[in-house]
Amino acid sequence: MYRFIIGCDCDGVLTDLYTHNVRAGGEVFRREPVDLNAYGVDEIYDVSDIPVVWRYAKAVGIFRRYCQKEPPREGALSVINELSGQGYDFHLITARMFADDRGVLGYLSRSWLTGWLESRGFHFSSVQICSEKQSPRDKLLACRKLGVDAMIEDRPDNVMYLAENGVRVLMFDAPYNKDITHENVTRVHSWEEVKEILTALPVPSEKGWTRLEREEIAELSDKEKETYFRLYQRHLQETSFDNEKIEKGENRFRWIYRLLSLPVRIIFHVKSFGRKNVPYQNGFIVICNHCDSYDQYRFGLALGNRPFVGYAAKEIADSFRGRLFDSTGLCIFIDRNDKTDKHNAAELMASYTAHDRIALIFPEGTRKNKTPEGRAKFQNRFKAGTAVLAQKTGAAILPVACNSFGSRGLVRFGELIYVSPTDDIAKKTCETEAAVAKLSMENIEYYLTKKKRTDELKEVREKYKDYLALTERKESI
Repeated sequence: MYRFIIGCDCDGVLTDLYTHNVRAGGEVFRREPVDLNAYGVDEIYDVSDIPVVWRYAKAVGIFRRYCQKEPPREGALSVINELSGQGYDFHLITARMFADDRGVLGYLSRSWLTGWLESRGFHFSSVQICSEKQSPRDKLLACRKLGVDAMIEDRPDNVMYLAENGVRVLMFDAPYNKDITHENVTRVHSWEEVKEILTALPVPSEKGWTRLEREEIAELSDKEKETYFRLYQRHLQETSFDNEKIEKGENRFRWIYRLLSLPVRIIFHVKSFGRKNVPYQNGFIVICNHCDSYDQYRFGLALGNRPFVGYAAKEIADSFRGRLFDSTGLCIFIDRNDKTDKHNAAELMASYTAHDRIALIFPEGTRKNKTPEGRAKFQNRFKAGTAVLAQKTGAAILPVACNSFGSRGLVRFGELIYVSPTDDIAKKTCETEAAVAKLSMENIEYYLTKKKRTDELKEVREKYKDYLALTERKESI
């Protein structure tokens, strides 16, 4: 039986945010509204003339009372509960204020959210926390990795970004989104309307999913590819997965990180750039250049104490590094010379990713400094496996560059890249390859410019230029 996956915003969807803002703003600020078509309380009442500290204190008070006491929209709970028993999985995808903060404010915001959901009787298959500042980006990330059949949303910028990226959106009507129109957007006024639309969604295929070889996939039409990978994603999500075992491994990872982070920081002095590009939620793929055996340590320090799954060559299984990786239960050892073993490892990684884990992959396949030929290159060519993984799981790719200069390490995070069902894998591989190379060059530019090593920088720039030309030629083939 096909399961429909539905994304559901919280504020403005489970609640009537607009009515609350008009009411609460008037009670607290004791003034007439200035713009009744605006989204937030500060815009509706134009509180820019109020001293910042007093305004902030009042706003936090409004937010706390809203989070704890605001009633749900009529019909929200009954419709979600009814459809959840009919093959619909509801996932909460929210960019609630402060929720992605890793400090006290974030803890309070998340606890108020979970407390409100429990007290009102809402039960979601997952809760995906998105950045308020990067809300459209993070909501697309959640929709893609979950493979949603529809997203229920109200905020205009989120609605348009999702719709323009191919997500079907049911938009709760509000004055602040009255001008929004798009072929992928359906305006709704109640949860009964939502129910009618969701129960009329067509099943992608009555035949179910059957594995095809890459050559067979290439022969499919665009519509057939979209259906195939949509069903493939469901297959991976439904694959047997020992969450309890993995959670124990993640806890071991966190303990090992706490024990090793201080000595590792003493050895590797890491500076990171672009941290805002790293999503708060999990379920994405990290790709990184592979300079030496310590790249994963530099990356781990830059990412923070967040467990990730990675590949490792079977020949290092008995080494200190291999035993360390294996102790977490999050390492997939692979025999590069065994085709069957490589296929099984790729499917296992896909299962981890589909079950909302972070995957770390070095698409070069081996360390660049392993041979003199490798050291002479700017970067080794990427293998296609990462793009294939992203295509079948729907997960975004986060490009990262790790570069070491003696004890100094630089880690730079890029912007998310997606691989759609109809994308050409070779071209997407070249795109990800070029993205990591660009980040790597930025690291090198930063360090060598700071050290005023102009001759060395000039040489590296030429090597980078030649590398890009080679990548462009490969992409055009």
